[in-house]
Amino acid sequence: MVLQRLFKNARLHLIATSIVCFGIFSPGAAAQQNGVTLYGIIDMGLEYDHVRQYAFSGGLPQSPLNQSFFGMTNGVQSGSRFGLRGNEDLGGGFGVNFVLENGFNPAQGTLAQGGRIFGRQSTVGMTLRQTGSIDFGRQLNLASNYFLSIDPFQEGFGQANIGSSFGSANTSRLGNLLLLQATPATGLTVGAGYSFATELSAIYAAELSCINTLSCPVNSGGYKFNSSQNMRALTLGVQYLRGPLNLVAAYDKLYGDPSLQQSGPNPSIWVLGGAYDFKAVKLSLAYGVSQDAFANGQTQGTGATASSGLISTSWTPGAVLFLPGARASSYLVGITAPLTSQVTLLASWQMMQPQGLLEGDAQFKTQQIYSAALTQQLSTRTNLYTYISYGQNFAMINTAESFVFGVGMRHQF
Repeated sequence: MVLQRLFKNARLHLIATSIVCFGIFSPGAAAQQNGVTLYGIIDMGLEYDHVRQYAFSGGLPQSPLNQSFFGMTNGVQSGSRFGLRGNEDLGGGFGVNFVLENGFNPAQGTLAQGGRIFGRQSTVGMTLRQTGSIDFGRQLNLASNYFLSIDPFQEGFGQANIGSSFGSANTSRLGNLLLLQATPATGLTVGAGYSFATELSAIYAAELSCINTLSCPVNSGGYKFNSSQNMRALTLGVQYLRGPLNLVAAYDKLYGDPSLQQSGPNPSIWVLGGAYDFKAVKLSLAYGVSQDAFANGQTQGTGATASSGLISTSWTPGAVLFLPGARASSYLVGITAPLTSQVTLLASWQMMQPQGLLEGDAQFKTQQIYSAALTQQLSTRTNLYTYISYGQNFAMINTAESFVFGVGMRHQF
């Protein structure tokens, strides 16, 4: 009897201790007691990709390309991640906040964003209530931040998202970024940021011929002591969001290493967009121009572990291409339509038109991408999705085609 009583007391003590520990470390309790929230997303599915490209004289590839992929994919609707978000009230309307956000591949258990521990975001900053904020560290540029609400796919679903034609809105993350944002009026947000070293890799193509031979000089990025050797960036943006109306404008200017760039002006990218929610359907429109450079665009498909020849010969995914004299105009028309309380239709058409130095070159043609997806909510935190996308003259490469179809599940915590 004594042993039974001791065992029962020990078991009750263990249960009580577990409840207390769970209360301390659960996201809700952390947010209440310490102002820190643990959060994340796990997104996985199955995907089929098919890419095709014909060889032609003087172009890429030098031999025909016809490849397919079928397998597990991840980070389709939203990049898989976990993070910590915290804040502290300093009084007088002032507060301190931080975000540490990691990206990972749940199918393989590996880090994303080039193996960075907090590659998605790592910032600390201060806020002044109803006035604005200042943040320091690795974070999104303003085009990516503000156009998230314009793109029907919310910058997800791989080649379906706005980043395939508007590279500056392709969830572009800049290192060493000082970002200021203010809210001078109801619904109005303006922002300005400067990156002392973006840490993006760059390809400097002083003349078009090096692209044909894949011999353009490459700068791997990093943070150099000589500030002029760092790729720097200016990011500006303004958003007006009130009721069903959402208007956005963004501008990015890049400053490359002059010793590698050889000649030509510092490139710029600007985008205008808007959306209006008619309740039955939300309509989105965007237009932008890239001048003397192309920011990192989406690769074919999304989240696939295998790469194709189409990726290696397209516009330097994950990098910035400096190409003086080149220009491209981009367009997007999209819809978001709730079919039921749980099912939503997403669809868009994108076009990217080569101009300037690229106009008239047989290797480059107008890109068009047609995409659609259905999402179904199973709960407030879990949903299923299916998607399809077709790209013609993908990445503006003549005859390049990319088709992708997939299904998956996203869980948020």
